Amino acid sequence: MVSWAPWRGRWASLAALVLALVGAACIGTTDRSDFTAEIQQRGGGLTSELPMDAVDAVASRLGVDDFDLRTLTVTPQDGTVLLDVRDPAALEHLDRYVVRGGAVEQVQPVRLTATDILDTQTFPVSGLALDRVEDMVDTALAHFPSDGYVTSMSIDRTGDGVEIELALESPRTAATARFTGDGELIDVVPS
Repeated sequence: MVSWAPWRGRWASLAALVLALVGAACIGTTDRSDFTAEIQQRGGGLTSELPMDAVDAVASRLGVDDFDLRTLTVTPQDGTVLLDVRDPAALEHLDRYVVRGGAVEQVQPVRLTATDILDTQTFPVSGLALDRVEDMVDTALAHFPSDGYVTSMSIDRTGDGVEIELALESPRTAATARFTGDGELIDVVPS
Protein backbone atom coordinates (compact mmCIF):
# COMPACT_ATOMS: atom_id res chain seq x y z
CA MET A 1 0.00 0.00 0.00
CA VAL A 2 1.24 3.50 -0.94
CA SER A 3 1.52 6.09 1.78
CA TRP A 4 0.29 9.59 0.86
CA ALA A 5 1.78 11.25 3.92
CA PRO A 6 5.01 12.38 2.18
CA TRP A 7 2.99 13.78 -0.74
CA ARG A 8 0.72 15.77 1.55
CA GLY A 9 3.69 17.71 2.84
CA ARG A 10 4.97 18.32 -0.68
CA TRP A 11 1.54 19.46 -1.92
CA ALA A 12 1.18 21.78 1.05
CA SER A 13 4.63 23.27 0.32
CA LEU A 14 3.79 23.63 -3.36
CA ALA A 15 0.43 25.27 -2.56
CA ALA A 16 2.13 27.71 -0.19
CA LEU A 17 4.71 28.57 -2.85
CA VAL A 18 2.01 29.17 -5.48
CA LEU A 19 0.03 31.39 -3.11
CA ALA A 20 3.16 33.38 -2.27
CA LEU A 21 3.97 33.88 -5.95
CA VAL A 22 0.42 34.92 -6.80
CA GLY A 23 0.37 37.32 -3.87
CA ALA A 24 3.71 38.81 -4.88
CA ALA A 25 2.56 39.20 -8.49
CA CYS A 26 -0.46 41.20 -7.35
CA ILE A 27 1.57 43.73 -5.36
CA GLY A 28 1.85 46.90 -7.36
CA THR A 29 -0.59 45.88 -10.07
CA THR A 30 -3.19 48.36 -11.23
CA ASP A 31 -6.72 47.63 -12.37
CA ARG A 32 -7.19 48.40 -16.11
CA SER A 33 -9.84 51.07 -15.47
CA ASP A 34 -7.62 52.71 -12.83
CA PHE A 35 -4.69 52.62 -15.26
CA THR A 36 -6.80 54.22 -18.03
CA ALA A 37 -8.04 56.92 -15.62
CA GLU A 38 -4.45 57.66 -14.53
CA ILE A 39 -3.30 57.97 -18.16
CA GLN A 40 -6.22 60.32 -18.91
CA GLN A 41 -5.27 62.48 -15.90
CA ARG A 42 -1.80 62.78 -17.44
CA GLY A 43 -3.24 64.16 -20.69
CA GLY A 44 -3.81 60.79 -22.36
CA GLY A 45 -0.25 59.50 -22.26
CA LEU A 46 0.93 61.24 -25.44
CA THR A 47 4.63 62.05 -25.23
CA SER A 48 7.37 62.97 -27.70
CA GLU A 49 8.89 59.56 -27.14
CA LEU A 50 6.13 57.72 -29.05
CA PRO A 51 6.49 59.42 -32.45
CA MET A 52 10.24 60.02 -32.12
CA ASP A 53 10.97 56.35 -31.35
CA ALA A 54 8.79 55.33 -34.29
CA VAL A 55 10.60 57.72 -36.65
CA ASP A 56 13.96 56.40 -35.42
CA ALA A 57 12.85 52.80 -35.98
CA VAL A 58 11.67 53.52 -39.54
CA ALA A 59 14.82 55.53 -40.38
CA SER A 60 16.95 52.65 -39.11
CA ARG A 61 14.94 50.15 -41.17
CA LEU A 62 15.34 52.34 -44.28
CA GLY A 63 19.00 53.12 -43.58
CA VAL A 64 18.47 56.89 -43.85
CA ASP A 65 18.55 59.92 -41.53
CA ASP A 66 15.45 61.60 -42.99
CA PHE A 67 12.49 60.46 -45.06
CA ASP A 68 9.17 61.79 -46.37
CA LEU A 69 5.77 61.07 -44.82
CA ARG A 70 2.25 61.39 -46.10
CA THR A 71 0.73 60.87 -42.65
CA LEU A 72 1.73 59.97 -39.11
CA THR A 73 -0.84 58.88 -36.52
CA VAL A 74 -0.23 58.13 -32.83
CA THR A 75 -2.68 56.33 -30.55
CA PRO A 76 -1.19 56.85 -27.09
CA GLN A 77 -3.46 54.47 -25.20
CA ASP A 78 -1.95 51.42 -26.92
CA GLY A 79 1.31 53.06 -28.03
CA THR A 80 0.71 52.46 -31.74
CA VAL A 81 2.25 54.73 -34.37
CA LEU A 82 1.24 54.45 -38.04
CA LEU A 83 3.40 56.11 -40.66
CA ASP A 84 2.75 56.33 -44.41
CA VAL A 85 6.32 56.60 -45.68
CA ARG A 86 7.57 57.43 -49.15
CA ASP A 87 10.18 54.83 -50.06
CA PRO A 88 13.51 56.69 -50.51
CA ALA A 89 14.73 53.95 -52.86
CA ALA A 90 11.59 54.08 -55.07
CA LEU A 91 9.94 57.51 -54.72
CA GLU A 92 6.78 56.36 -56.52
CA HIS A 93 6.04 53.88 -53.68
CA LEU A 94 4.35 54.48 -50.35
CA ASP A 95 4.50 51.99 -47.46
CA ARG A 96 2.55 51.88 -44.19
CA TYR A 97 4.66 51.14 -41.12
CA VAL A 98 3.12 49.98 -37.85
CA VAL A 99 5.41 50.71 -34.89
CA ARG A 100 4.86 49.71 -31.26
CA GLY A 101 7.33 50.14 -28.45
CA GLY A 102 9.87 51.67 -30.81
CA ALA A 103 9.97 48.56 -33.00
CA VAL A 104 8.61 48.13 -36.53
CA GLU A 105 5.95 45.40 -36.34
CA GLN A 106 4.60 45.51 -39.86
CA VAL A 107 5.23 47.10 -43.26
CA GLN A 108 2.60 47.03 -46.01
CA PRO A 109 2.55 48.66 -49.43
CA VAL A 110 -0.08 51.37 -49.91
CA ARG A 111 -2.04 51.19 -53.16
CA LEU A 112 -1.99 54.60 -54.81
CA THR A 113 -4.62 56.00 -57.17
CA ALA A 114 -4.12 58.01 -60.34
CA THR A 115 -4.86 61.21 -58.36
CA ASP A 116 -2.13 60.56 -55.76
CA ILE A 117 0.80 62.86 -56.43
CA LEU A 118 3.35 62.09 -53.75
CA ASP A 119 5.45 65.19 -54.49
CA THR A 120 2.57 67.38 -53.27
CA GLN A 121 1.28 65.05 -50.55
CA THR A 122 4.45 64.22 -48.64
CA PHE A 123 6.76 66.19 -46.36
CA PRO A 124 10.09 65.55 -44.60
CA VAL A 125 9.81 64.13 -41.11
CA SER A 126 12.80 66.23 -40.02
CA GLY A 127 10.66 69.39 -40.29
CA LEU A 128 8.21 68.28 -37.60
CA ALA A 129 8.21 69.45 -33.97
CA LEU A 130 8.07 65.93 -32.57
CA ASP A 131 10.24 67.00 -29.64
CA ARG A 132 7.51 69.46 -28.57
CA VAL A 133 4.61 67.02 -28.19
CA GLU A 134 4.29 67.54 -24.42
CA ASP A 135 4.15 71.32 -24.94
CA MET A 136 1.43 70.89 -27.57
CA VAL A 137 -0.58 68.61 -25.25
CA ASP A 138 -0.31 71.16 -22.41
CA THR A 139 -1.32 74.02 -24.72
CA ALA A 140 -4.27 72.09 -26.15
CA LEU A 141 -5.54 71.04 -22.72
CA ALA A 142 -5.25 74.62 -21.44
CA HIS A 143 -7.95 75.50 -24.01
CA PHE A 144 -10.17 72.54 -23.07
CA PRO A 145 -12.15 71.42 -19.97
CA SER A 146 -9.97 70.41 -17.02
CA ASP A 147 -10.97 66.74 -17.22
CA GLY A 148 -9.93 66.48 -20.88
CA TYR A 149 -7.26 64.28 -22.41
CA VAL A 150 -5.71 63.49 -25.81
CA THR A 151 -6.92 60.38 -27.64
CA SER A 152 -4.72 60.65 -30.73
CA MET A 153 -2.31 62.76 -32.72
CA SER A 154 -2.24 62.94 -36.51
CA ILE A 155 0.06 64.78 -38.87
CA ASP A 156 -0.94 65.50 -42.45
CA ARG A 157 -0.40 67.98 -45.25
CA THR A 158 -3.23 70.46 -45.75
CA GLY A 159 -3.68 73.30 -48.21
CA ASP A 160 -1.85 75.59 -45.76
CA GLY A 161 1.11 73.25 -45.14
CA VAL A 162 1.76 70.51 -42.63
CA GLU A 163 -0.65 70.34 -39.69
CA ILE A 164 -0.50 68.47 -36.41
CA GLU A 165 -3.89 67.65 -34.88
CA LEU A 166 -4.60 66.45 -31.37
CA ALA A 167 -7.99 64.81 -30.78
CA LEU A 168 -9.30 65.92 -27.38
CA GLU A 169 -12.04 64.35 -25.29
CA SER A 170 -13.71 64.79 -21.94
CA PRO A 171 -16.82 63.13 -20.53
CA ARG A 172 -19.00 65.94 -21.93
CA THR A 173 -17.29 67.26 -25.06
CA ALA A 174 -14.69 66.71 -27.77
CA ALA A 175 -12.48 69.01 -29.85
CA THR A 176 -9.52 69.10 -32.19
CA ALA A 177 -6.45 71.18 -31.43
CA ARG A 178 -4.61 72.17 -34.62
CA PHE A 179 -0.92 73.10 -34.68
CA THR A 180 1.55 74.05 -37.37
CA GLY A 181 4.24 71.53 -38.26
CA ASP A 182 6.62 73.36 -35.94
CA GLY A 183 4.24 73.11 -32.98
CA GLU A 184 2.53 76.51 -32.87
CA LEU A 185 -1.18 76.49 -31.92
CA ILE A 186 -3.56 77.43 -34.76
CA ASP A 187 -6.86 76.86 -32.96
CA VAL A 188 -8.99 74.50 -30.87
CA VAL A 189 -12.21 73.57 -32.68
CA PRO A 190 -15.09 71.89 -30.80
CA SER A 191 -16.42 68.75 -32.48
